[in-house]
Amino acid sequence: MPRAYRPMQADRAKLRPVIGDSATKLGVRARDLKPDADGNARPDAGGVSVVSSIAGIRRRLAKRLFSPSMLPQRLSDLGKVPGANGPNSLHLFRLGEGDFISGTITEQIALKPDRDDHGTLQPAFVMPYESYRQAIIDTRDLWCSGEGDDDS
Repeated sequence: MPRAYRPMQADRAKLRPVIGDSATKLGVRARDLKPDADGNARPDAGGVSVVSSIAGIRRRLAKRLFSPSMLPQRLSDLGKVPGANGPNSLHLFRLGEGDFISGTITEQIALKPDRDDHGTLQPAFVMPYESYRQAIIDTRDLWCSGEGDDDS
């Protein structure tokens, strides 16, 4: 499974992402992937944003393509992501172990990189929009802490 990172609010008891439809939760915002006229989610129409690596996050911050308020302040304090200034209720989660290339996350979700350091978790095939939303939520137990990872 491809490796990808996403900062999200953490359920501290289980160290898993909090479910919800916002930029800092595990879910889908309508602006990230809009349903088509038939109410379906389609591949190559967007999805949940992810980043390739901690170094990729730093590069995106330097280019102002990522807000420092989306990352917990402790990552700056630790020297991992200088300038990170978001609340420490956020956590940097990692999904998978493989290269950041197009690939299967689950039967219903695929990673589709769109730049060197950025990609989306999108439907692997045309499906009802609500099925896509649930498939993203169903990845919750696949996410683990990425804060201790190296910079590559």
